[in-house]
Amino acid sequence: MKIGYIMEAGEADVRKRPLSGPANHVRQVILALKSLGHTVRLLARWDNRIWLSDDLDHFTPVTVPLVDLGPVRWVERAGRRIQRQLQLPYFNWFESLRFGLACRQALRGCDILYERIGWVSYGGGFAARWMGIPLVLEENGNHLATMEAIGNAPKGFQRRLEVWLMGKAMRRAAHVVAAGQKWREHFIERWGVDSKLVTAVESGTELVKLLDRSALRSFRQNAADDGHITTLVYVGGFYPWHGVPVLLRAVAGALAAGEQVRVILIGAGTGEAEARALTEALHLAGVVTFAGHLTAEQFAPILADADIGVSPYCGWKEFSGLKILDYKAAGLAAIASGQDGQPPTVRHGETGLIVPPCDEAALRDAIVQLCRDPQRRRQMGRAARQDAEDHHSWEHTARQLERIFNQLVAQ
Repeated sequence: MKIGYIMEAGEADVRKRPLSGPANHVRQVILALKSLGHTVRLLARWDNRIWLSDDLDHFTPVTVPLVDLGPVRWVERAGRRIQRQLQLPYFNWFESLRFGLACRQALRGCDILYERIGWVSYGGGFAARWMGIPLVLEENGNHLATMEAIGNAPKGFQRRLEVWLMGKAMRRAAHVVAAGQKWREHFIERWGVDSKLVTAVESGTELVKLLDRSALRSFRQNAADDGHITTLVYVGGFYPWHGVPVLLRAVAGALAAGEQVRVILIGAGTGEAEARALTEALHLAGVVTFAGHLTAEQFAPILADADIGVSPYCGWKEFSGLKILDYKAAGLAAIASGQDGQPPTVRHGETGLIVPPCDEAALRDAIVQLCRDPQRRRQMGRAARQDAEDHHSWEHTARQLERIFNQLVAQ
């Protein structure tokens, strides 16, 4: 099958190393589909240009003569000038038209288009209709909630307009793949799409392949626990909803309760300076290590030698981050924020512990509980690894996508 993987919004730039979480997701999905024998071409917008790649290493800029050259380009420039001067609503129409035409031009011969959803991006729908092939959308989160959390959400009429445009774009798709059951439920409720057209497909983790069981502390027969300082790891960002301050205060509480722990924070970005300041204020400088932004190959051995993986989301409605899959693949017992059956990737008491979000005391108690019971901690880690092998490889993800694509193409 020939698959066009498209990203009009360009949020996940697979050209830049180290890869962000979303970019790594895109890369791993494409590689896994290729490993199943499919041809996958990537078309994405980055740096205000459209780029094409067949191998994820070489990228060619795409020019669309109809809109990049001649009278249409002049009309676009004039329209943009008027829009800016009069502060008229922004439709993203020219960008979506250009991207749709680029898809039709560069992805000719494809059997299906698979698009990572971007906010107010609807060129993929144009292209699918012109090319007469199915469009499958990939839902990975709540765009409005994310924009609100970082303070750049649209307001007033512009917000209503963008929501209306997104609703039309969502309902134009032949099918939607949601990265988890909760995202599936949210998508159906938010956009009014027929539930039969939305399928939950969990993401994968490359650590299933990168780490052999023999490398994992939870599987080592000679891993001593007497006098062992329990190592907690966190992989992710430092935005307020990631809950790093909650984690740091819980760790301070565990130390006060007499536990010997150390923490490795893997990641970088907005909020890191505040986390470092809080570390100093809590006198945790000798306990907490800021490892920076690492690739999966770099942080895999760190996770393999750790004891507990932590996902302390706070103020977020969905808690099944990719970090939990990495923890499971590394054979770690996970402590994760959650409620109302979330996150489904952690089985409470079997592969980890689920605590209420933003609850420092509950997180502290969970840390203390697993520190004091290394045997149970290892049992959880081993069960988590088995679950990752069965359900969280990227090949498993790709095979689920393959089934959906085959059904749509056969219709």
